[in-house]
Amino acid sequence: MSLVTIYEYLSNQKYSYEVILCDDGSYDSTLRIARDFSQGKSNFHILSLPHKGKGSAVKAGMIAARGKYRFMCDADLAMPLEQIKLFLTELKNGCDIAIGSRELIGSNRYEEPKFRYLSGRIFNLFVKVVALRKYSDTQCGFKCFSSEAAEKIFPVLKTKGWAFDVEALLLAERHRFLVSEIPINWYHGEESKVKFRSAVFQMAKDILFMRIRLFFSTGN
Repeated sequence: MSLVTIYEYLSNQKYSYEVILCDDGSYDSTLRIARDFSQGKSNFHILSLPHKGKGSAVKAGMIAARGKYRFMCDADLAMPLEQIKLFLTELKNGCDIAIGSRELIGSNRYEEPKFRYLSGRIFNLFVKVVALRKYSDTQCGFKCFSSEAAEKIFPVLKTKGWAFDVEALLLAERHRFLVSEIPINWYHGEESKVKFRSAVFQMAKDILFMRIRLFFSTGN
């Protein structure tokens, strides 16, 4: 179970922590399980949100967070938590944002169907052409932000769906934050496959609109 894994890992670390569980209007037992597990754990907090999309949920969590470093991860824990230290090291060494990559030399992808891999590469090429040229993998669900970066980016983030990562990185460029990509080990899950297929076309549309919006925007 992901919550048990998170709790056991963080309980054995020397640093203080908080965990913010963002429920995006789920209709199953997710919220009940999270509430039951969090009882008696003062550093576990739950945000029960109306369904608006992953970007909206992550935005709410990042705004609610109070830590010096703010790490986001997908609930399926496709990346082993032991790799969190790689992200923290990058921020401690001066980066503002560290993002996981499944494409850099040194990264490994496990149990991923060829169709899913090919679709992801095509989508990443689209992102490079339309929005962000220098990143090998914008959509990996594991990213760490300094408090300064999070507080500049997420309050003004507009994208509510799966393409929010691209807008966050575009805003990071606007603010001249230093971003580091980290090669990670990543394990494909069936759930993430279904979500990707159902969301990819909406993501492409969202990226086109956000690129136009940010191009004409003069705000922060």
